[in-house]
Amino acid sequence: MLPLLLIALQAAPATPLAPGAERFSILTTDPCPASAGTENEVIVCGRRLGNDRLPHDPDAPPAKPLMSNPYLTGAGALQATAAPCAAVMRGCTTGVDVILPALLLANEARIGISKLVDKSRDKSKRLPIALDGPGPAGHLEP
Repeated sequence: MLPLLLIALQAAPATPLAPGAERFSILTTDPCPASAGTENEVIVCGRRLGNDRLPHDPDAPPAKPLMSNPYLTGAGALQATAAPCAAVMRGCTTGVDVILPALLLANEARIGISKLVDKSRDKSKRLPIALDGPGPAGHLEP
């Protein structure tokens, strides 16, 4: 059954493309013709006669690291190194966080106060009974 289906598919005629619709494959030769564009233009489909690279962006960061001592001099090497922080007069300066410990301490104080208040509050939902009224009337059985 499968061989008959394959033979029928091979015998089916190919449908022609609609006008304006064009297909191309990347496996065939270059479908885009060469164009006479300049080096500053970006061409989507076509080949420039020069190179196919994008134009250089002057605001882009450098693609590779820059040398700190390009002339290989001793003075340049000394300028490229930084003194360790222990050898500097101001010492090793780091940021000191003052706000976060203060907030943590305030939160702990709030938790402690709320626990003290909760212990002294009556949570049993008891109702008061009036004892100054008349006594029970009638006959009570156990």
